[in-house]
Amino acid sequence: MIEAQRQPLPCLFAIEALKVAYGRKVVLEIERLEIPAHSSIAIIGPNGAGKSTLLQSLLRDTRHVRCHGEPVGTRLRRGGIAFVAQHPLFSTPLTVTEYVLLGRYPHLAWYTRPSAQDRMMAQTLLRQFDLTDLAHCRVAALSGGEQQRAAIVRALMQETRVILLDEPNNHLDIRHQHLFMRELRAFQQTRPINCLMVLHDLGLAANYCDHVILMSKGRIEAAGSPQEVMTESCLTRVYEWPVRPYRLENGGVAFDTLGVFAA
Repeated sequence: MIEAQRQPLPCLFAIEALKVAYGRKVVLEIERLEIPAHSSIAIIGPNGAGKSTLLQSLLRDTRHVRCHGEPVGTRLRRGGIAFVAQHPLFSTPLTVTEYVLLGRYPHLAWYTRPSAQDRMMAQTLLRQFDLTDLAHCRVAALSGGEQQRAAIVRALMQETRVILLDEPNNHLDIRHQHLFMRELRAFQQTRPINCLMVLHDLGLAANYCDHVILMSKGRIEAAGSPQEVMTESCLTRVYEWPVRPYRLENGGVAFDTLGVFAA
């Protein structure tokens, strides 16, 4: 009996011969990498692994990166990629509602304003991300976690095929971390959207993402499903610290990182 071969996944980003250096210091070097479409992808790895540099390269490198088969610059000009930075700037005097509605402007003619349908979409997303009570507050006056959630809602309002997020849970408490990941998954079930995010929390990556890219010292150490990549031996080697995944009663995955076996 011939075993059926696994069909390759459609490609979201294709990277060829990518190298980023500052002076003589090489911070990222990828010979070849294909990032699958129709999924949530986590980029994980220790500090200085090149995770944020990879994300920035997906936005900026027009020679070595293609998105859905096109030069990445073409997708950017069409407003086809949304980006949420690790530390967004919020000097604007806009309210939260006005700020998130900026995400609709790539879809509007220069002489039009967001429609009633756009405003209804904003209200729905603000409710889903626990921001309804802050809708009329100035976005610059919010806490770091509240601003981060507003930036995520603005990106979702853009309704692109691709959203890149650099440590989106950086300022969020535990509840809002899981709320964000859960709502993002629900959003993907109703729209053809791909989410690629840098994460430090291994549990969030394992339980909410379909594909994981593990990086170390500017290189790709492994890429595949969480089960394939996030093994004890692989994580312990890359993080240089004991990391033991284990199964929870509810079927989820958690990680023992207490280092009780460390010398």
